[in-house]
Amino acid sequence: MTATSAPPGPRHRAGAVLAGLALVLLGAVAVLLLLVVLGALVPGLGPLSGNATSTVQTYGPPLVVIGVVATLLALVLRLRLRRAGTVVVGLGLVGTVVLGVIVGLVVAAAGAAGGAVDLVRAVDPHGDVSLPDGYPQYGVGPDGAPLRAAVYRPGGAVGPAPILVYVHGGGWAAGSELDNSSDLRWFAQRGRLVISVGYTLATPQRPTWDVAAAQVACVLSQLPALAPGLGGDPTRIVLAGDSAGGQLAVSVGYHAASRTQPSACGGRVPVPQGVLVQYPAVDPVGAWRDGHFPGEPDSPGRVLLETYTGGTPSQVPDRYTAIAGIPAITPGAPPTLALVPADDELVPPAGPEAFVAAARAAGVDATLVSVPFANHAYDVGGIGSLGNQVRRSVGERWLADHGW
Repeated sequence: MTATSAPPGPRHRAGAVLAGLALVLLGAVAVLLLLVVLGALVPGLGPLSGNATSTVQTYGPPLVVIGVVATLLALVLRLRLRRAGTVVVGLGLVGTVVLGVIVGLVVAAAGAAGGAVDLVRAVDPHGDVSLPDGYPQYGVGPDGAPLRAAVYRPGGAVGPAPILVYVHGGGWAAGSELDNSSDLRWFAQRGRLVISVGYTLATPQRPTWDVAAAQVACVLSQLPALAPGLGGDPTRIVLAGDSAGGQLAVSVGYHAASRTQPSACGGRVPVPQGVLVQYPAVDPVGAWRDGHFPGEPDSPGRVLLETYTGGTPSQVPDRYTAIAGIPAITPGAPPTLALVPADDELVPPAGPEAFVAAARAAGVDATLVSVPFANHAYDVGGIGSLGNQVRRSVGERWLADHGW
């Protein structure tokens, strides 16, 4: 008699179905990794590229861990479903390895700039909010609304602490002095008096290109009298800002150096000892022309710039020149560090790069750190994320190296 194998029983069939469903799920993870890798490596793919670079900076390390686990599970399931398992293992392996290399390149760029990234910490990015130690009013806006500053007192400082004056972003039309509170507290805990400045936000009815900078300068002009009572040293001021706040920080700091910066509350505007900015909008014409969705009249960059200035570059060219970075450069401008995302869609990196090159040519101690595989606001996805650690650690090293 010839022996025949028994047909698969219900338990065997159920196991095969479960294994197939698990491989579908693991395959979806592998495809997600490949899409992130593709978008990060190939700029110009629209939302795919923009979302991919943001994902790398916020969730790159945890995705690598997920990819390793998913690939190992697929390898086990391959024992039951060989063909499907082999495909999923291959896709997961490629996506995980390439994403790991991308994360490694970001970490290497941070290290080359003096920063450091704790990859274990980056696996668990999270949100966080820190309340300021003080919230004083420093002035009044043109509409009569109070202008306030958030104060974070220095931790562990011996004697008067250096002062970090921060100008928030938000396209000149959004945001507040309470933004990025966790980062500001982090810098304060390392021995600095940190002051985050609020300013009048632009509206379609009221452009503020001629208002906001003078309000930031007002805070600087008050520091000699107020800083000692807060534990700060008014002879050691660094002006910092992100995006629109980076434009304001550069404009105020550089015009203060040439004694051409007015203050909304009068008085002399002290020259900051340093300027620390991220993705600064120092080339408004270039950002209007080449920013997010270039050529579309309602692109975010164009709307924000036209709200801030009151028109297009052809309508109000003098205003665009007044807020640009290069015209403000003089040999006496303060040392400057600019962190620039290499794939910034809102503030094209060519603008900050040209600004830093022009500053260096004029004799300014200016440094540009290009952050690879990073988009605009790459650092705000989560506290402890890859991008957030790059921002904190590179900025901290630069400040410490200069004695601030």
